[in-house]
Amino acid sequence: MRCLFIINPSSGTRIVQRNLDRLIGKMILKQLVSTVDIFYTQKKDDAYYKTLTLRDADYDFIVSVGGDGTVNEIISGYVEACLSIPVAIIPGGTVNDFANHFSLPTHSKEFIQMLQDHKTMKVDIGQVNDRYFANVIAGGMFSDISFQVTKNDKEKFGPLAYYATGIRQLPEQLNTSLHLKITTESDVFHEEAKLFMITNTSQVGGFKDITPDADVQDGQMDLLIIRDCSTPDLISVLKDYALQEHQNNPFVNYIQAKEMTIECEENIIYDVDGEEGTQFPIHIKAIPQALNIFIPKNISN
Repeated sequence: MRCLFIINPSSGTRIVQRNLDRLIGKMILKQLVSTVDIFYTQKKDDAYYKTLTLRDADYDFIVSVGGDGTVNEIISGYVEACLSIPVAIIPGGTVNDFANHFSLPTHSKEFIQMLQDHKTMKVDIGQVNDRYFANVIAGGMFSDISFQVTKNDKEKFGPLAYYATGIRQLPEQLNTSLHLKITTESDVFHEEAKLFMITNTSQVGGFKDITPDADVQDGQMDLLIIRDCSTPDLISVLKDYALQEHQNNPFVNYIQAKEMTIECEENIIYDVDGEEGTQFPIHIKAIPQALNIFIPKNISN
């Protein structure tokens, strides 16, 4: 088989990249592949434009090596190019929410076993205006932290770099207040909010089950809003999250929809899989089963 590695060499801690030569050698020795092409990204959108040039006949599968931002670029090109070949994801970023949702392997032995088992899954992808996302859109409190952490800090401290930045900005972040108008296929409502997020998987920022009903094959996006509230009320939301009861908290609004439009009076930066989003309003919809990925044999479809 023929495969293409798309590698972000500056992603995460670079531990994964240092073992790639050995991994590719094992893939060839085990006769999993006969041809391996490698493409290294140098700047933003390189992975997107490379994937956009591909056709299904070019390769039998693609391997993504990088974090959520790299996955985002690859799936964007993948959807626009109408590809159907499977994508194998090697989580090489700082947080890797999308990969961790599927418990994708980080070690060579388990990764090769996943390829040998050749179990694939078609999953939904989100679209926001003219862009795509694999995992999450978030706006409001703490949602711009990922843009402020340097690459050096990510390499040195991993996810702790995000948490440290968030703690330093805690007083400012607690004062966040957004005026939102949300329109879905069945409802229109307004919210005064601290934070909103639209997710495809249930994992955001390294935290599991933020949106507990999220299903990557249900053709819906999950919207979670933390309403504007006092600090003690916000602590109550966090306590309920620890007990996995936060969706029932009075300061949380949690819905699912196939499409939604969000308008925001404030001019804020919002997050799209770790990258900066464009201006409001934003229109979000689910594209059912648009991406074909390798998953471990023990993960159910």
